[in-house]
Amino acid sequence: MSRWTNALAGEVSPYLLQHAHNPVDWMPWGEAAWKKAKAENKPVFLSIGYSTCHWCHVMERESFESEAVAEVLNRDFVPVKVDREERPDVDRVYMTAVQAMTGQGGWPLSIWVTPEGKPFYGGTYFPPVGGHGRPGFLDALRQISAAWRDRREEVAGWAEELAERIRQLGEGTDGSPIDDAGKILVAGTDRLAMEYDRKHGGFGGAPKFPRPSQPLFLLRRSWSEKDEKLLEMVRHTGRAMRSGGIYDQIGDGFHRYAVDGAWTVPHFEKMLYDNGQLMGWYAELGAATGEKWPWEVVEGIDRYLWRDLKIEGGGLASAEDADSEGAEGKFYVWTRKEIRELASGEEFKVAEEIWGVTEEGNFMDPHHPVQGWNVLVRKRVPSREEEKILEGIRSKLEKRRADRIRPGRDDKVLTSWNALAISGYAKAARWGGGRSYARRAEEAWGFLEKNLFRADGTPTHRWRNGRKDDAHLLEDYAGLLQATLDLHQATLKSSYLHRAVKLAEKMLACFEDPKGGGLWSSADRTLLARMKDDYDGAEPSGNAVAALALIELGRLTDQASWIGAAKRILDWLGERMRRLPQAVPHALLALQRLSEPPARLVLAGEEVENMREVLAKVYRPDLLITRATEDHPSDFVRGLASRTRKATAYLCEGRSCQLPVEGEAELVKQISRG
Repeated sequence: MSRWTNALAGEVSPYLLQHAHNPVDWMPWGEAAWKKAKAENKPVFLSIGYSTCHWCHVMERESFESEAVAEVLNRDFVPVKVDREERPDVDRVYMTAVQAMTGQGGWPLSIWVTPEGKPFYGGTYFPPVGGHGRPGFLDALRQISAAWRDRREEVAGWAEELAERIRQLGEGTDGSPIDDAGKILVAGTDRLAMEYDRKHGGFGGAPKFPRPSQPLFLLRRSWSEKDEKLLEMVRHTGRAMRSGGIYDQIGDGFHRYAVDGAWTVPHFEKMLYDNGQLMGWYAELGAATGEKWPWEVVEGIDRYLWRDLKIEGGGLASAEDADSEGAEGKFYVWTRKEIRELASGEEFKVAEEIWGVTEEGNFMDPHHPVQGWNVLVRKRVPSREEEKILEGIRSKLEKRRADRIRPGRDDKVLTSWNALAISGYAKAARWGGGRSYARRAEEAWGFLEKNLFRADGTPTHRWRNGRKDDAHLLEDYAGLLQATLDLHQATLKSSYLHRAVKLAEKMLACFEDPKGGGLWSSADRTLLARMKDDYDGAEPSGNAVAALALIELGRLTDQASWIGAAKRILDWLGERMRRLPQAVPHALLALQRLSEPPARLVLAGEEVENMREVLAKVYRPDLLITRATEDHPSDFVRGLASRTRKATAYLCEGRSCQLPVEGEAELVKQISRG
């Protein structure tokens, strides 16, 4: 039992609770911390991370559990801990500051700010002792304390200058109308294709992150431009990721990123936001290629999410740690000896050849250097017979692994990340995965509806053990807006479309900047700066997600105002799309949707489910699906509801439709011509 307990002990976040028994007198983000800093005239040391962050664990062990470090921190500073997943808006402000100061960012984020919240010095991970050009943490604390004591006016001047710089950066670009959308899309496609790694798949070099918006944009461009080369880039990337160590070959699901260019050695944490998006992309890739293997990945992600991240009631936990028993990757790696003990002679031979198992291994945790650890990868695509043999040994390894100490699980439920997973499940249903995926999507939606919505229908951000927060974040509103539209197309229930309309209204009222353009990331006006997110990284930006969803909402409901709102966002993103298209692939997805002719399939009559399922036989990413009901938000679609009782499909562009078809074969033929 620890001798220390600090103010984090009453918090909800698993990350904050991990630090509740440090000798450091941590306080949570909030008014009490700022009052203390002002009353004692001390700078705040702001430490931002998340519960599954490997280097956060390292810095805690090395520094925050040290009584010598705690003595200096507690004496000279007000130490404040923030979970960046709970407060991405706080993280965005101070990450921008550190990037402006140092040219780089990451977690743990370590930043020193005035009692008014203005940053003046920062970095990421600090080792306990300096070296290799990086200052030691104790040395940094002493130097910063001396600067605050002896050069206060100078420090205040730096902080004021940096605060103004953050405010300017937070507003993003000045915007530029997207009248040349066709040129932007061509240039963006070319730029992303230039970054394609022809040898290993993916885009760019090490480290390699699965940025699902990037291959998804190229996949849809391959369809619109009838470009087989683009399709092959995406297909190769999907296969390489599935074969690499970034994919858990035993327990399924994707790790956060690969540290090398060949997808071999992962950074082992598993995040819900990656797996939710990747499910949807692989399902769409399966529809585009007609091949079975992408669906095997979809099935694997589903197994992982529902087995390891599901919360009672249907919500999905946020992540799993990289570390177990104090070592990175220990839960996931194998020695040659372990596999030899479990496998039959034939199984071991195939495991050696396909998975590349060696005596030397291919991974070592630098903090716990153990020889012979193997991250399993697929060196080549196995034959059907080899696949059966691999499945046998995989089952044995999975049982053995179940006896190991699992990595920690961050079991908080985040609305935005669950929305990405709901969309992934709904897209799997849309592209031919079957109704079970739609049921999964609806179960997760039901959890959010029960636990994370306010009485007025707006979403909160975080729930854990019956406690939700009261944040208003764009990523939650926009993610749920897209999720409701994907749910509508997967289930044909008009209730989701009505929820989408209300969400869109509240989102624009809460976040739109009518003067500067774009949408603010947070409704919190007490922060040092209000920020607008325009970068599509591992998670797509709220602005890009909102733009794409608003276009789809406008086309499904025949309400031009939603498309107008989307165009305002894309105009704000216009200069960014021209200058750095590789940074905004999800925005390019939205621009692609806006630029293509509006194609909508309206299903009317009774028993249309079979007709909906047949749609996946033709890859038409431009085609949105809805059902004519008496309560549909579109007057035009409502008018089709009473025309027939027999299952009938209307392929429409706006309010102009082709001749209705009733047979499934005729429907396939009609949409194939699109």
